[in-house]
Amino acid sequence: MDRVTLIARRILFFAPVFSMTVQGMVVMHSVLSANGVQPIEWAMFALFSLSFFWIAMYFWNAVIGFGLYLFNTRPARVAAPILDELDSNAPITSRTAIVMPVYNECPERSARRLLTTWKSLNMSGDADRFDFFILSDTTDPGIAAKERETVEWLKTEMPASTLHYRQRLDNLGRKAGNIVDFGHRWGPNYDFMIVLDADSVMSGDLMRNLVRMMQSNHDVGIVQTVPRPILAETLFGRVHQFAARITSEVLNAGVSFWQLGEGNYFGHNAIIRCRAFFDHCQLPTLSGRGPLSGKILSHDFVEAAYMRRAGWKVWNIPVGNGSYEETPPSLLDYAKRDRRWCQGNLQHSRILLEQGLHPLSRLHLLGGIMSYLSSPLWLVFIILSVTNVIREMNPGLDYVGPGSQNFAWLPPYFNMTAIALFGAVMAMLLAPKLLGALAMMFNKDRRRGFGGWMSLLASVTLEMLISIVNAPIMMVFHTSFVVSILLGRSIRWDPQTRDSYNVTLRSALADHKWVLLFALATSVIVVGYTPCSAAWFVPLVIGPLLSPMLTRLTSRRDLGRMARQIGLFLTPEETGSVREVTPLRPTEPVSGVALGQRT
Repeated sequence: MDRVTLIARRILFFAPVFSMTVQGMVVMHSVLSANGVQPIEWAMFALFSLSFFWIAMYFWNAVIGFGLYLFNTRPARVAAPILDELDSNAPITSRTAIVMPVYNECPERSARRLLTTWKSLNMSGDADRFDFFILSDTTDPGIAAKERETVEWLKTEMPASTLHYRQRLDNLGRKAGNIVDFGHRWGPNYDFMIVLDADSVMSGDLMRNLVRMMQSNHDVGIVQTVPRPILAETLFGRVHQFAARITSEVLNAGVSFWQLGEGNYFGHNAIIRCRAFFDHCQLPTLSGRGPLSGKILSHDFVEAAYMRRAGWKVWNIPVGNGSYEETPPSLLDYAKRDRRWCQGNLQHSRILLEQGLHPLSRLHLLGGIMSYLSSPLWLVFIILSVTNVIREMNPGLDYVGPGSQNFAWLPPYFNMTAIALFGAVMAMLLAPKLLGALAMMFNKDRRRGFGGWMSLLASVTLEMLISIVNAPIMMVFHTSFVVSILLGRSIRWDPQTRDSYNVTLRSALADHKWVLLFALATSVIVVGYTPCSAAWFVPLVIGPLLSPMLTRLTSRRDLGRMARQIGLFLTPEETGSVREVTPLRPTEPVSGVALGQRT
């Protein structure tokens, strides 16, 4: 990729992002200045402007990705030229380690996924060029004993000489430290390593092609794939799985289009050049005390930044075929996972200004921070908005602004410019889902994988409604995470919940206490002080008010199974036969086109 093309692609992305941000700021200023801009409104303006920039980036990533899908038969190759240069017949001459760090995981579950990965590689060929490592940080003696038994069983299913098991006792550095320990012990023996999570599965064809990319591109340090979520059973899991599958296609194509060799690393389902990684990606121990000090929890973004600082390229390739992972079974498990990521991402504020980092690496780190800070920013914006509405409930402060003469029949407090801006922001947030669905809809083979156009349309519509209801719930969760971290409360490093279970109402009520408090307080204040604007706050409070019941219902497997049987939230990995997924599927049959046979 020549420099002129690189610059042109980034201009094509950032020009509309900045232009839209400026336009949004201008419109927001016109809304707030109708009766003169007060200090509270300047604060609202600053919060809106900061958040709107990231919304514009999200929107334009989807637009560019959709354009690639609409006008190209091979959008991934256009987005990531490293794929276009791939020679799928090149011999594998290097040695690669496939490493799976585990921590108090179900041994049988992880072993099945590793065995499936090996079988796929064995069928693809060149299996003798790969070795497998289970890197255990397990602290539970019972699970550790079961791990050792499971490893012995695995050695009867695959060549014993290719499988290695090691259990650490100190757990220093958590997952990142686990990988570093592998590097000290075995790293020099391998050219590359492919990192898996305990729920990861990858195809042999994809792994071999990843190795070929590294062999033919000697300046590349990391190639990150797009893991597709699979095997969800609960209703929440299936909705999340479907949403990720729809949006990831266009979003990742758009991201790859302008990031090129300055991409990011997500910690798993990626190939890494061993020597470059272990020479340049050692994580610092952050000085001081408290949750933002010590060992870095979210290691992957930092490792990508250090890899790029050392001169190695980091590619995100919009390829999901052959790269799979699983999704949390309930909203509570999703939130608990985010709690750990939140603390890790906020730690990146200590890395952000380090010398020598590439500007896009800083943007990745800042984006990770903002993915959690945006929630308290929006919450403060809402509080200021309610306060401002109450302040302006004064007969002498009628809104007179652009377009107001066309809506003389409405009450004066109905600011039509504000309503239009709110609609634009909502449209930008929902656009990636719609564009992702359209990209699948316009291609017969793709839409068949989602159960046909009727199933796809119904699923997208329901998923958008669910996401609108869940958004304020997650806003409160993320805000509580940020506040607790800033107050000095760290977290325990617990294993993720991967198996489905029914959340009890008692548990849901306990975990949603702050969400319920937010909903009740907002409802009381709005109804008590500005009842005329109460209708506009219904979408904000309806989800939090019902959150314990919604969490309980969406954690149920029977509702997830029912949705699958009538053709809702289907994905190509379950309507078709995927060699790496089929052996791991639930046994219930899938009705691929239950909402309509036309594809």
